[in-house]
Amino acid sequence: MEIDMSKVLRSALSTGKVVVGIKQTREAVKDGTAQVVVVSTDCVEQSLKEIKGIPLIKYPGMGVDLGVACGKPFSISALAVLESGDSEILSFGSMNE
Repeated sequence: MEIDMSKVLRSALSTGKVVVGIKQTREAVKDGTAQVVVVSTDCVEQSLKEIKGIPLIKYPGMGVDLGVACGKPFSISALAVLESGDSEILSFGSMNE
């Protein structure tokens, strides 16, 4: 059974707590509140180097695609899930060392 990542993301956004944008994601990683980070394929490589020790999900699309998947009318290069809510998003991350 294939998992619909868009559905999982929308569930996390509607039932959990999520911050959107690379700046907010970096802050959440730095202060230890991020449980998992989701990045688009066009997220700047330098930004990924700053995200260490947190499970990482590489969304298989560009920022525009990630924005659409999240139900947002703008491009999203990164987001951090602070609380997963009813979603199963935490089971998809792999450690970014």
